[in-house]
Amino acid sequence: MSDMDDPIFELRFYNLAEGRDADMRRRVREDLAWLFPRHGIRPLAGWSALAAPALPMFIYLTPWRNMVERNRCWAGFYADPAWQEVRNRTNAGSELVTDYEIFFLRGMSPWRALASDGGELDEVVIQRTLVGKGLASAAALRERELPALEQAGAQVQGAFDVLSGCRLPAAISVLRWRDWDARRGAREAVDANPAIVAARAEERRQFGAELLGTRSSFLVAPVPVDWQ
Repeated sequence: MSDMDDPIFELRFYNLAEGRDADMRRRVREDLAWLFPRHGIRPLAGWSALAAPALPMFIYLTPWRNMVERNRCWAGFYADPAWQEVRNRTNAGSELVTDYEIFFLRGMSPWRALASDGGELDEVVIQRTLVGKGLASAAALRERELPALEQAGAQVQGAFDVLSGCRLPAAISVLRWRDWDARRGAREAVDANPAIVAARAEERRQFGAELLGTRSSFLVAPVPVDWQ
């Protein structure tokens, strides 16, 4: 990954101590809301996980102009005594975050900011892509799969190529659904769509596998924050 002027996104998955989901939301809304911007850190979105491989979990996405900016901003944040005070106070005697994973991403399309009223269901999808077919896989996601999901009721917030952070190659998409039933029905409709079925079959014939492979889904609730 280059440190030159190469826009990236940073997606963080925080595993939390049992029973500390509300504490994490409070830390973000009441403390990080002013402390992050002090150091140039302004996430695009944050979520509490509702269904994920491990719970509780908090996820957030931050844009950067390049890795140099990212490293400089985080270094300033971690060196700030105010962060140490916030961390110690909000840990409340035991670590709030038990471990975390960082993904670095490159955008496939502009991020679409959607207003939240607190009742939405979002989905962060990590999808394996076919080795050696990055451009074709990105086109299949961007031009076929995501439009089909939109027709079935999803709102696409963003799509990304994964640069690091999980088994590669992979892509990530962020979707918004009206509710759980809407998401389930849309997935079933897309997988049964004759045009989608035929396109996937052609990929298996041509490449020996589908361009877009297994999916890992994180169903999440938006946590709106006023980044001061």
